[in-house]
Amino acid sequence: MSRNAGGSRVRGPNSALTEFLRERGIDANAIRHRYEETLQQQATTSPDTVVTVSGSSATSRSLSRDEVETTVSSSSRSRKRTKKKHEDSDDEGELLARMTRPRPGQIDFCAECQCRFTVTAYSKTARDGNGLLCHSCGSKYAQEEKQQKKTQISSRKRKKSIAAALLDKQEFAVPKLQDLCIKVIAKYIEDVEILGDIGDFNMEKIARILSRNRSLKDNTLKLFLNPSIKRLHFWDCSNLSSDSLELIASYCPLLESLTLSMCGQMTDKVIDYYSTNLRNLHSLTINGGFLITSGCWVRFFDKIGSQLVRFSLANTLRFNRESLQALVRNCSATLEELSLSRVGSLKNEDIPLLLQLPKLTALELSYMRDAITDDDVIDLLRVIGPRLVTLNLDDSGDLTDKFLLEGVRPYCGRLQNLSLALCDGFTDAGVRDVFKDWEFNNGLINANFSRCTNVGDEAIQALIDHSAKTLVILNLNSVYKLTTATFQLLASSDCEFLSQLDFGFVHCVGDEEIEVLTERCKSLQLIEAYGNIRITELAKVKRGVKVLGRQSDSL
Repeated sequence: MSRNAGGSRVRGPNSALTEFLRERGIDANAIRHRYEETLQQQATTSPDTVVTVSGSSATSRSLSRDEVETTVSSSSRSRKRTKKKHEDSDDEGELLARMTRPRPGQIDFCAECQCRFTVTAYSKTARDGNGLLCHSCGSKYAQEEKQQKKTQISSRKRKKSIAAALLDKQEFAVPKLQDLCIKVIAKYIEDVEILGDIGDFNMEKIARILSRNRSLKDNTLKLFLNPSIKRLHFWDCSNLSSDSLELIASYCPLLESLTLSMCGQMTDKVIDYYSTNLRNLHSLTINGGFLITSGCWVRFFDKIGSQLVRFSLANTLRFNRESLQALVRNCSATLEELSLSRVGSLKNEDIPLLLQLPKLTALELSYMRDAITDDDVIDLLRVIGPRLVTLNLDDSGDLTDKFLLEGVRPYCGRLQNLSLALCDGFTDAGVRDVFKDWEFNNGLINANFSRCTNVGDEAIQALIDHSAKTLVILNLNSVYKLTTATFQLLASSDCEFLSQLDFGFVHCVGDEEIEVLTERCKSLQLIEAYGNIRITELAKVKRGVKVLGRQSDSL
């Protein structure tokens, strides 16, 4: 039986598409005819339509409400039909272009240079969509497309670099040759055998890059160890084993200052080895050493506590009362800076032990698990307050105005840096009374009242009146009760040294306020405005001032 007995008119593999379109009533001539009619209709506009429209607009006042609604709805349906017709014609135009495209192997004329060429499957379409390009013109077009893509990729990378520098609070500029070399070294650190004499500053830069990339490992640590080095700072030791941490004291016996962060693998053996070999150590910062026991800290302070000038500990639960007693017993004659942050084993009754450290100039007791009360801190400030320059009591929610009025105001005359973030026990009137006519203090350099939700205009205005000539850093993040009057006062005051200002989530600040601040505060370099929807890209910010957190900023 014949294969075409069913009436199919397919004659070969090349006519299958034609048969498929014919069965659905699609004809190339009809498509071309409708496409040409559409182009003619778009090119010419009927004057009768204009007259009708103008006439209808002239008589629209006399139409009833129902007639107007009927006219509007009918015109809307007409626009939809016209839009659908145009979309159909565009689809038909694309289909026509595909159907009329010469097949590979045929001879065609280039749309650019009009020369004859043989069409291939890789022949490119002209920019306007009419005709194909020969091989030479197509190659030029491909190179232009490739260059355009490279430009787009380069632009995206530049935007990312600008955003990264902005988030790091740095100025984006052409990097120095020295910085480029440091980045290359950090990138191929696994292949570096020795860093050589590049200086402590460059060594610290490389260490920062490796810490950020989590590339500081057992095999790369030895590049930084030198018998003559006196300062060593590593900010991510999560990939360093206890044996590698122990090598620091073996290779660097003259260390005077050591900072180790995220050192979760540090054990008692490492600290005991430090206390035996680091005889010149006077500054130690440990962050995340949660495996170090209380007994180990006691042994450490008994051995070299008498030479410590600065001690900082954060994120541990095993530093308890016995450890603190050993610290104050051995370090009372030399210790000047003490920082204890997120040390969960210390309690409120352990704070009086710090009375035995009369030489303290900087004290941090932040994010303590047990609440700090007013009376204990007041008694402490009565002893160490006259020498205190820096005080950080972040997240001490049980402190009240009594601590400020009876502790800070009468005893802390030399105080320059005050951080009381997340202390919602202070009131607007209490903070105001501390700074109002506080002649005993010459002014604060760094003030942090972020998330003090009960503080308002009176308190911050009193702070500005007192410390306007000395303020360098002011943090008012999430102080919701502030109004524009406070920032107008800040702009009108003589804040010649103010360089950093944070008023994130303070919704009263807008473009106008930020323009005045950047114009009046000559030293202002950084503004953090996260969560402020009224600050837009339209704000005229002085050149050299970086603004972080605007919702309009995007990559």
